[in-house]
Amino acid sequence: MLDTLTYLKQNLSDHFVIYFIPLYILGGRPAAVLSAQFLGYRISFLLPVVVLLDTIQVPFLYHLYGAVSDSALFKRLKGRAEKKEQKLLDSKIFGWMRLLGMPGVVAVTMTPLKGCGMWSGVLLSHLLKLPKTASYPLLVLGSALGCIFIYGIGETMKQLWALF
Repeated sequence: MLDTLTYLKQNLSDHFVIYFIPLYILGGRPAAVLSAQFLGYRISFLLPVVVLLDTIQVPFLYHLYGAVSDSALFKRLKGRAEKKEQKLLDSKIFGWMRLLGMPGVVAVTMTPLKGCGMWSGVLLSHLLKLPKTASYPLLVLGSALGCIFIYGIGETMKQLWALF
């Protein structure tokens, strides 16, 4: 196992783009940041790269959520669900999202779990009907804080590994 890690470190660290972007797309921010960190990249290099990759997605996600919510199929489904709409507005999940508000967009965006991240942060800001001028800085801040948080987890793991 140690030989495999050494081999990967020697060969992949020279080809950052070849492994980082596909790993970022497939495994998300945590997998990409932790792997790059274990290959020796520093936060001063990773933070701008991750924030850039996260920020590039935001216009696409806004377009996607806007197109889905404006589609004829969605309008038909919404017409059928008008009776259930009041239940949704009274639900705990929607109430929790409304209570979180702007800090919630940052919290959801920075959380390193599946189901959180940029997709969920943009969705939450879209559901809260935040203007893009307010949501972009919140999403970028969440991305940066999430990267720093993941990097801190990686540093902790490296120090624990060194103890054993």
